[in-house]
Amino acid sequence: MLPEKFFIQISDTHLFEDPQARLWDVAPDPMLDRALHALGEIVQRAAFVLVTGDCSADGSPASYRRLAQKLSALNVPVHYMPGNHDDAATMSRVLLARDLKAGEKLSQTFEACGWRFILLDSSIRGQESGGLGASQRAWLRESLAAAKGVPTIVCVHHNPLPVGSAWLDPMMIADADGLLEILDASPHVRAVLFGHVHQVFEEQRDGTHYLSAPSTFFQFKPNSQDFERDDRQPGVRLIGLDAQAMTTTVWRLGERLRT
Repeated sequence: MLPEKFFIQISDTHLFEDPQARLWDVAPDPMLDRALHALGEIVQRAAFVLVTGDCSADGSPASYRRLAQKLSALNVPVHYMPGNHDDAATMSRVLLARDLKAGEKLSQTFEACGWRFILLDSSIRGQESGGLGASQRAWLRESLAAAKGVPTIVCVHHNPLPVGSAWLDPMMIADADGLLEILDASPHVRAVLFGHVHQVFEEQRDGTHYLSAPSTFFQFKPNSQDFERDDRQPGVRLIGLDAQAMTTTVWRLGERLRT
C-alpha cells in the first residue's frame, strides 16, 4: 500500500537522439513509455519524480527535450541529475534552463514533504567512473551542517559503495571515501539514492540506507564478474516519507502495485 506522501525514483533512461535507436536490441524510448503507462495514475499522485542520471545515452539536446516531454506530461515536479553518459552542460541548459560555467558541477537542493534533498553531480566528462571533487564535497558538508534537524536524502548517479560486480565497481565514485566520511558524520541523512548500476542494491551503513533503482532500459546481472545482462524487467523505486522515517519498494513492469 502506497503511503500518502511518496516520490518515484527513475534512473538510467538512456534515451538517444534517434527515438528509434536500439542498444543490445533494446530501444530505451518504448521501455520508458511502457513503464510510465503501467504506473498510470500512481505517478500523478507522487510528490515528484527524481531522475538519478544517465537521462541520455548520447548527451544530445533532442534526447533531453524528448525526456522532458514524456515526464512533463505526468504533471508532477521532476528533478534531474547527470550521469556518466550525460552531457551535464547540455542537460542543464535543456532541462533546467541553467548555464553551467566551465568546470561547474550541477549541485542542487530542494525541499519536499518536510524533507531536504541534496543532488550531487558525480559525472566526469569522458569517463565512466564518477567523482565529486573537493569543492563539491565541501559544499555538501556545508549544506548538511546548515540543516542538521531536517531529515535529508542525498542523491547521486554513481554508486558510493561497491555493489559486488567486479566489472562495474571500478566505475563507482572515485572519491567515495571522502563522501562517506561526510555522510557517516551526518545522522540526519536517512538515505543515499543512486543509479548507474542497472540493478537493485540495498545496504545500511551507520543507520543510513544506500539504495539504487533499476533502470527503465535494461538490467545488469548482479554479482557478475564480467558484463552480463539480466532478464529482470525494467522498473522504478518508490519512496514513502513521513515526518522522520521512510519506506521503499521496487516496482517492475508486469507487477501489480497495491495502491
